[in-house]
Amino acid sequence: MSAHGYAFALLTAAFFGAGAVLANRVTVDIHPLLTTELNLAIGAALLGAYLAVRRRPLLPRGLDRGDWVRLGFVSVIGTGLSLALVVTGLSMTSPVNGGFLIQLQGPVAVLASVAVLGDRLRWWQTLGITVTLFGGLLVVMRSPTAGLTSLRTGDLLVLLGALLAGLAYLPAKTLMDRVPPLQLSLWRLLPAALVLLPVLPLVPGPLRWHPDAATLSLQLVLAVTNFCLAYVTLHQALIRLRPWQTASVLQLEPAFTVVISLVALALAPTPLQLAGGALMIAGGLAANRPDRSAAQPTAGPPTPAEPLQNSQGSTR
Repeated sequence: MSAHGYAFALLTAAFFGAGAVLANRVTVDIHPLLTTELNLAIGAALLGAYLAVRRRPLLPRGLDRGDWVRLGFVSVIGTGLSLALVVTGLSMTSPVNGGFLIQLQGPVAVLASVAVLGDRLRWWQTLGITVTLFGGLLVVMRSPTAGLTSLRTGDLLVLLGALLAGLAYLPAKTLMDRVPPLQLSLWRLLPAALVLLPVLPLVPGPLRWHPDAATLSLQLVLAVTNFCLAYVTLHQALIRLRPWQTASVLQLEPAFTVVISLVALALAPTPLQLAGGALMIAGGLAANRPDRSAAQPTAGPPTPAEPLQNSQGSTR
């Protein structure tokens, strides 16, 4: 059971890790906001079709006004706006930078839990967050001789998108008590796509659209993997593993980004970026380590778990 859960979680990490590379390549020929709209719309359509085929309800039931407000925040701010910033940032920076910096949403979610819910920050979480932030600084610097002047606009946009995704974790976690994961995923993507659609004509200048067949193929792969299949595999992991186990595996997303960047784009990270990325992964693993004293008994099958939020606006 756990072996299958880890396999699904690893596949999810591979999808999201590859997504940083795909978005960087697709936005060369397609405007970032336009590809974001395509991703949201295609992902929502595929998830809706999947639920319909499985004869599961599409519309959440039994939600009060506060739940709908939280769902609106998760969808419009934590998914639509967050994805627009991340995809735009990935078009202006390297996929290696973006793949690592997206992981900063994890520390943001932990700090938000402390500030809003009054959760106690354990010493290993404090250490993990500090190490993750320091690793992110090394990734951005790229070389020991570069200072903060090497911080690009694209890096800042990815950071801001990761911040919004991390903040959306709290309301999404609350909604998970009443909304099945795949249904919640659908209603994160669909309203975000509808809100972004009327914004597209307001963008200054022409919306870049000159893809060839290869770019259109990559766009379709990006939408199907990161905005549909990744939700299905994540859900399958979460019903087999505890939240911290799934989160730990998802910390490996940047490793897939680095490998795919190297193979597909011949884009190798600098030694300082590799060191910073290793620190970010290690810090993320430490920050997601559970409190053993408060852990649930391990006997018996694991209970259904709530997903953690991650890059690309997914229920990660």
